[in-house]
Amino acid sequence: MRFTDYIWDFDGTLFDSYPTMTRGMVEALARFGITAPYGEVLFHMKRSVGKCCAHYARGLSVEPQAISDMFQTTRQDRHTPLYPGAREMCLAVVQNGGRNFLYSHRDETAWASLKENGLMEAFTGGIISTDAFPAKPAPDALNHLCAAYGIDRETALMVGDRDIDLLAGQNAGIHGALFDPEGFYRDFAAPLRAESYKELMALCQIQ
Repeated sequence: MRFTDYIWDFDGTLFDSYPTMTRGMVEALARFGITAPYGEVLFHMKRSVGKCCAHYARGLSVEPQAISDMFQTTRQDRHTPLYPGAREMCLAVVQNGGRNFLYSHRDETAWASLKENGLMEAFTGGIISTDAFPAKPAPDALNHLCAAYGIDRETALMVGDRDIDLLAGQNAGIHGALFDPEGFYRDFAAPLRAESYKELMALCQIQ
């Protein structure tokens, strides 16, 4: 196995949550009289929810935070599916003597989703939004995980679906792998890149 410790993003990496998140944002925008096509909203959501809200609030008499608050009531991504192969890879990491960690901007629903999918025991620890670390790409949360769990940065891998995930890893001196099945970040210079978990497992030399 090429790496010993795997640090996972949640939305768009372990879980295929962007379809339901995007539909929730489309509905939230509609409640403010903003009509936006699904594909366009998804494009902005993949950058960040905050940037998406700021984009649609620009030039209107509505604050980005108001859109964000409405999104929290319309989003229906509490029970989204794992990406095909995600479960198998996380379990294979443990079976091969490695460890999994979570690093997400999501709240406690991230842990709840892992538990619902029978993956809690496959994770040694992690960081979520309520832990109050600076957001990605700041390295603070990853530095904390490394110190708390004795993670060797040379054999650790940050896996995420966005540039900020890998930049956080880079800023913490950790290797990065971009999981990008939809090709949103084709122009981003990722050290490792995969469009499926089968491909990611091969890159990480996991049998």
